Amino acid sequence: MVMEIKGTEYEVHFGIKFIRELDKKYEVERENMKFGAGLEMMVPLLMGYDTTKLSEVLYLSTCTEKKRPNQESVDEYVENHEDIEKLFAEVLEELKNSNATRLKVKNLMEDLENLEDLENGKTVA
Repeated sequence: MVMEIKGTEYEVHFGIKFIRELDKKYEVERENMKFGAGLEMMVPLLMGYDTTKLSEVLYLSTCTEKKRPNQESVDEYVENHEDIEKLFAEVLEELKNSNATRLKVKNLMEDLENLEDLENGKTVA
């Protein structure tokens, strides 16, 4: 996925470095141990169309770029995007297909769908 901001193209990459950056920002502590929980926190928010988190995920996904955009530029990109629903779908699709994120994202999405089914009174297999 490529994001064009002010005439410059940036490669959006959801790899190990992206996960590390996300986990640094979103840690949970249990029994005096810290665990990164970036994907666990972001996927449900992206599925719920949280534009601030979309912008944050896109910004962090440029962490492998030698020259990366700043958060404010990414905010403007998201805010001015022609089809915000399509942008959410593209990011979620990239997360589902990236080698580093796909297994966890697939499991998270299935768990969220099962939870939604339970809330709607459906039986989950």
